[in-house]
Parts: sequence; C-alpha cells; structure tokens
Amino acid sequence: MQRCDDNSRARFPASRWKWLYALFSIGCLGWLLARTGRKPSRFSYPCQQAAALHSAWLIPAAGLLMARTVRSQRVRRALSAVLVLAMLAFLAVGLGGDPPAVAVGESADDLARSRAVASSMTPAAWNGGQADGNHDVAVVNNVPAPSGDPHHSGVDALVHLLAESGVHLFEGDADAFCAAPDGIIAADDVVLLKVNAAFSERGMTNTDVVKGLIAAVLEHPDGFTGEVVVVENCEGGPDYAQQYNNADNIYQSFQVVVDSFGDPSRVSSSSWWSFTDNMVGDFDTGDYNQGYVWVGNNVSYPKFATGRGTCISLKNGIWNGSSYDKSRMKLINVPVLKSHNTTGITACLKNFMGVPSIHRTTNVHTDLVYSGFMGRMMNQVIYPDLNVLDAIWVSPSHPQGPSGPYSLAVRTNILLAGVDPVALDYYAGKNILYPVSGYGRHDPDTPFSESTNPYHDGTRNFGYPYNALRIMLDTTMGVLQQGGHDVTSDPSRMNVRVRDLSCGLGWSGGHCVSGVREPGTRWQFAEGTTRNGFEEWLTLENPQGETANAHLAFMTGEGETFDLDVALPPGSRGTVHVNRVVGQGKDVSCSVTSDKPVVAERSMYFSYGAGGWRGGHDVVGASEPVKTWYFAEGYTGPGFEQYVCVLNPGDGPASLTFRFQTEEEGEIVRAGQSVPARTRSTFKINDLLGANYQNSLVLESDRPVVAERALYFDYLGKGDHHWSGGHCVIGAPSLSREYFFAEGTTRDGFEEWLTLQNTNPSPLSVTATYQLGEGQGDPVTRMYTVGAGKRYTVFAADEVGAGKDVSVKLSAPEEFLAERSIYFKYQGFGANLPGGHCVIGVPERYDECYFAEGYTGGDFQEWLCLQNPGNTDSTVEATYYTKEEGTLEPRYITVPARTRVTVRVNDNAGLNLQLSCRLRVTSGPKVVVERPMYFDYW
Repeated sequence: MQRCDDNSRARFPASRWKWLYALFSIGCLGWLLARTGRKPSRFSYPCQQAAALHSAWLIPAAGLLMARTVRSQRVRRALSAVLVLAMLAFLAVGLGGDPPAVAVGESADDLARSRAVASSMTPAAWNGGQADGNHDVAVVNNVPAPSGDPHHSGVDALVHLLAESGVHLFEGDADAFCAAPDGIIAADDVVLLKVNAAFSERGMTNTDVVKGLIAAVLEHPDGFTGEVVVVENCEGGPDYAQQYNNADNIYQSFQVVVDSFGDPSRVSSSSWWSFTDNMVGDFDTGDYNQGYVWVGNNVSYPKFATGRGTCISLKNGIWNGSSYDKSRMKLINVPVLKSHNTTGITACLKNFMGVPSIHRTTNVHTDLVYSGFMGRMMNQVIYPDLNVLDAIWVSPSHPQGPSGPYSLAVRTNILLAGVDPVALDYYAGKNILYPVSGYGRHDPDTPFSESTNPYHDGTRNFGYPYNALRIMLDTTMGVLQQGGHDVTSDPSRMNVRVRDLSCGLGWSGGHCVSGVREPGTRWQFAEGTTRNGFEEWLTLENPQGETANAHLAFMTGEGETFDLDVALPPGSRGTVHVNRVVGQGKDVSCSVTSDKPVVAERSMYFSYGAGGWRGGHDVVGASEPVKTWYFAEGYTGPGFEQYVCVLNPGDGPASLTFRFQTEEEGEIVRAGQSVPARTRSTFKINDLLGANYQNSLVLESDRPVVAERALYFDYLGKGDHHWSGGHCVIGAPSLSREYFFAEGTTRDGFEEWLTLQNTNPSPLSVTATYQLGEGQGDPVTRMYTVGAGKRYTVFAADEVGAGKDVSVKLSAPEEFLAERSIYFKYQGFGANLPGGHCVIGVPERYDECYFAEGYTGGDFQEWLCLQNPGNTDSTVEATYYTKEEGTLEPRYITVPARTRVTVRVNDNAGLNLQLSCRLRVTSGPKVVVERPMYFDYW
C-alpha cells in the first residue's frame, strides 16, 4: 500500500517542484526589483510602485500552486481560498480600476487635509522692501473652469495682471493694455511653448492653460502673423497624444489642442523625443536633419522644423538659409507644479529637463541639484522670456512625485507667472505646494538638511538631502547670475501681486456721479495718472446741434504739457485714452476748453498698491479754479489711503492751508504746502494729517486752484468684508443749506454712509428726509447735531432699515456740506464685484441734466437713479448720444411723487453702446439724478 507522501510524489513529481519554486522565486524577485530598482528619470519611484502592484499577483498565484502540497484537505482549501482572493485583489489593482497610485498613496486623512487647504487657499501678496520690479510674481487664484471656447479666463487675467507691473505680453504700438513697445511677443514671432508632457493625468501641464495661451498669442493686438509651436522632449512618453490628460476634459491631449486651431502653419507641435538619439550639426554646417546638437557637459539642444517649415535652432534662433535671427524666437516656459522625490518640487527650473536629449545626459539629478544643470541649459541654449506656472491642479504626494495620478491630485485653481524662474519656484514651493502638502521638502527654507533614510519625518530618502530644493535653487541661481541673468530667491526682492478671480477677472468695482446741470466751455481735472496699474479716460459729450471743437491740455507734476484737439460732431460723444496721449508713468491733470458748450468726465480704472485694490472712479470736471474747496468725507484709518490732488493752472506758485474737521479732535490745521505754477501736486493725507482720523477738509489757497480727493481702500465695514476699491470727488467750491442724493441702498451687499461737515463756529442741526423706493414705505425723517468745526457720520441702514432703496434730502439753518459713500459687493445680473463710490450732494434739483460717460458693453452695468422729492409725478425724457448708432430715439421715464426710480441703461438704451445722456423733465416737479456704474474692467 502506498503511503500518502508517496501518493503526493506521484501526483507532484520533482520536476514540478522545481517549476513551482522557480515561479515563486521569479514573482518575489520581480516584486522586489520593482520595489527597489533604480530606473531612468521617467520611471522613478512612482513607477516602481506601480510595477510592484502589477507583478505582485505572481506571489499568491505561485502560493496557490504550492498549496496543493499541503496534506490537510481542510487547511489546503482554506489557504487556497485566501490566496485566490489575494491574487484577484492584486489583479484588480494592477490591471484595472483606479490607477495604481490609489493603493500606494498617502493616507486618506493627509489627502483630505491637502484638499481642504487647497480649496480655501489665499496666496500671499507683498511688496518686497528691496524689490525693483525684475522679480515680480503674478498670481491669479479662484480661476474658473474653462467656458468651452479657446480662451482661458485664468490666462487672460494673468496676462492683464502682468501688464499692471509693466510686463506686457505683446510688443507693439497698439492701444491695448497688454501691449507696449518693450513687450515680449511681436506680431511675426515664432513662439515656443515648452510644456511638461513627460507624464499623464495631473503630472502634465494643463492643456486648458496651453490652449488659452495659444488663443491669447493669436489675438495679438497688431494681428499675429507668426507661429506658435508646442515643444518638449517628452522623456519617452507618448509625445502629445496621452490618453488621460490634465484638463477639465481629461481626453483633451496636447495634440487635440494643437489640432483644434486647424492650421498647422500657425499652430503646430514638435516632439523632440522623436529624434532624441539623432546627433546632428546645426543648420549653418549644412545639416538640415532634425536632431540634437551636442554642446558638452550634459548640455545639448534640438534643431527642428515647425508646421510651417520654419527651421529652428533652439540655441541660435530662426535659420533663413544664410543666418540666424534669435530676436524673433520667444520661449514661454509652461510647467506644472508638483512634488518631486529628489528635487522637492517640479516647477520652472525642473521643467527645463524637457529640453536636452535625455539619452545624452548622465547623473542628471545630481547635476541639477548640486551643479546648476538647468542654469547651464538656460545660459548656453535659451533663457525663457516668460514663465507661466500651472497650479490649477497640483500633485503634493511626496512618494509619488513627479507622477500625478488623478487620485492624489488636489485642485487649487491657481496660475502664476513671472520673468524670473527662480523667484517663481521659490514662491510656488513656499506659498502653494508646501502649505497644501505639509511636507517639509517642499519648503525652500526648511532648516533640515539631513541625508538619513528615512528622513526625520519618517519619509523615504531617495538619495538627496532633505533640503535639496534649497540647494537646487542656490546652485541654479549662482550659475544663472554668472551668465548675466538677474534672478533671486530672496522674498525682499520680490513684489507679489495676487488677483482673486471670484471677484472679477479684471479691475472690478463701481463709480457714481451726479448729473451736470448744464454744459460748459471749460472743464478742469486735478487728478489723473498713467502709472502701471492705472488706465485713465476722458469722455466728452456734445449735445449741441453743431460741431464742437475741444482742446485738451494735460499737465504733469514735472511741468510737462501735452496738447490734443478733438472735434465732436453734433449730438455725439467722444472718448480719449489718456495713457495713449501722454504715455505711461505720468501723474497728470487736464484742462478742457471748447468753442461750444460740452460736458467732460474723467474715469480711471486701477489696481492700486501691493494689495492690488481694484476698482475705478469717475468725476465731472470743475467749471473753474477757485481759492477754497470743501470735502466732507475722508478717513486715514486702517485699510484706507487718502489723497488730495491739486492743480495750479496759474503762472505762479499756490500756497495751501489744509483745515481738517475731525470727529476725534475737532479742527486740525496743516499749513506750509504749495503747488508750483502750471503743475499738479499730490498730498497723502495719512501722512499730512496722521493716522486714524475721520476727517472733513477745507482747502484754502492764495491762488485759484482745482482740488480732488481720492480714497483707496480695503473696506471691512460691518462684516469684515474686505471690499477693495477706490472713489474720488472734485471738491465743492461753496456750501449750501440743502443737499439731495438720488442714489442709495441698504440691500444685502451694500453699506451706505452719510458724512456731514460743519465749518461753523457753533453746532448745527441737520434734518434728513429719506425717500424709499416704490412700494417700500413712506419717507423717514431724522435729526442730527454736528458739533462746531467737526464732522458727523450716519450709517443709513440704522435709519431706514435693511433692504431699502433710498434717496435723501438734507437741510439745515446754516451752510454745511454732505457726501454719501457706498461700499458694496455688487451681485446684480450674475456679477460679484466689490468696490465703493462716493458723491457730494447736489444743492438743488434739475429740470435738465447731462452725463458724458456711459457704457453698456462687456462686463459693465449702467444705471440711472432718479429722485422726485415733489408732491406730484414727474416725466423725464432720456436722450442717448452713442458712438455706435448716433442719437437714439428718446426714452421716457415716470418718477412717482416722493420716491426714487432706478433704470438699467443696458436695457433702456441697449447693449454694447458707448454713450452719453441728456435727461429733461417734460412734466411735473424737478428731479435729482445720479448714474452708478458697476464693472469688471479689461
């Protein structure tokens, strides 16, 4: 009788034992190699982890075969069931379902933390104390998802933000904000977009961003006749046809983007991987083959042909058959921000690993970290003209970087740009990736430099010190500086401007003016500037039946003058872009004279200061200079910066005395200031008066002058709002016993204030009558006492309640001044626009009034607010003078007695019109009219 072990040997001979042991050994060896083996740069640790998962099923498979040798049937069946489940689980992870990174990623708690930080991140902004503008970092956050057309709101906003600090994407003379003679891209340039295409999913540059960049370049304001080429060595990836991509539509590859523009002679791609092993001579040697030119010391560069057939040497430029032109070749570096297991982060510097022939390099990461390899590439081949860093999605998981699986990426909705790649990498690591990941190796200022394995925080060492990012920045910076490039990782040398796109893509805000009683032949403006971040416009209205010839004289703080003549046809409106007339970087006043009565307004749009307080303000010109100007509003507390601009059009210097009426200390006098002849001067009241004063002002001069008060703010108000913007008024040349305000509201998102100035030597009683919108209730009356030589502030919602549209009439037995300021986040018709505006009250009602400014196109919303304090209804005729359609047929508006009516001009006049307006009462009592406008200005 055979024994059981003999039976086993009969069923399982020695040859099969050897085969099973071999299979088991191969499975274990493959798994261990996948876990520990060193691979080329594209197949570093993340791919080792993936390979380990793909091969791990061999271990339970071999164990399943070996389980047959177990003598106990019960144990054998139990063991086999466990091994079958294990094999199926490994197959599911390795061959299908979620990407392998799901199984090897961070803990769910860490990923949840990263997502929470990313979703609420507000990037830091600052002005460096030693900044000179050469290392500015532009950041846009809360970037909206693509709308479906080629344009990308984040890219467009980033281009606009760069221009605010003097970095213009376009070179040319076009009257466009993002263009300048010293801009980057000329209309006939070949523009190379160096992307990161070496990885799939979130490990590659966002293709929506690349598409938006291409669309922006093609819309060059001078008309683009050049080429855009997507370039990259791809490091062995499937070139530009990845199946899974970094975009809102994950199937939108780089090639899909390129093909979507439909003209390879304008938009094409060049895969340097396709000829990475082809070592060639440059074009001037007679070699026209695509390939790489070897320089030495790891440096090589590609030469290739574009979709149009243009011959490009990355080092020397465009080859025309006899010579090179590098001036017409521009490189925009477009990396994606992500973790890297050796260098800490991948960003602008690391993205240049996609330039040399990867097969001709040795010890690239050691060279990159310790010897400034990317600096040599930029010095010896090409330095990027601009860096646009994609952080829409970032990959913070430190074991997996530089791959970026969908499962481990987090959405920050941030884009960054700058001309200094070192500054950009420092900022992005310190202020975006490090806060999201919480991993010290992403911090360029980490104090840890150890090379232990694991590091002090328990993470794996990949052969480079914990502070490899700092070392890479320092060595690369040193090499670049030796090559003549001014780069820095010192925050004190950087200006960082941040734009929150949830509050508009451009300069969002609002402004408001009261109607002008009658046209005039002379208008003067004290304020005005064309500095970076400011756009100034003059609008001129001619309501006459014949042509008006206007002369504009601009005066700067340095005594320069600029002149412009403008002919205004009958019933027309004219527009003058002041930046275009006087050039950039000027503080400028303006005087308008005309042979026929006209109306003149000046509007300014801006991003003010280090915080980028965005907004706009608008004033009607002063009819003449006088010796005394009054201002009721003013504040020098936290978040407010107050200025008074004074124009002296005379032939001699003007001596000034500032008499402030404050709520805190009564009257404070500051004398000894002056303005030279035929110039304008600007006085910062925070410095002249001091901080933390609620102030009114009487400005006295020994010569006739024109004065305006501008306030720029980050308004906290009643709810810690941070509504930023600015407003401006021309002072009142005299006082009155009565004032009217047509506009006003206490609805959600609006905070309205009245400021009352008493220049009298005794207290003053002021009566306020608040007239509400139609159907909102009867008028409300209140009494206020303003101390002698003081100012008084009223919060409108405390007087009439919330949710009201409100006009105001103020009266007193003695002369005084009143202003009304409104701070807001305007959300009408889908907008989300923070800002503020302010007007001085009008001392009497009109039967006719005029507005020179007006626009119903783009992201502008224009309104008319009409107040009827009378006891019967009024009918008002509105006539619009447009640039596009001439004079429109009159519209008629009924304003019931003792109420105010609001009219949306976008509906009343029509869309996409640049227009002026005349309002005339045809029946009933006189009225008061104001024109608020809300905008996202591009």
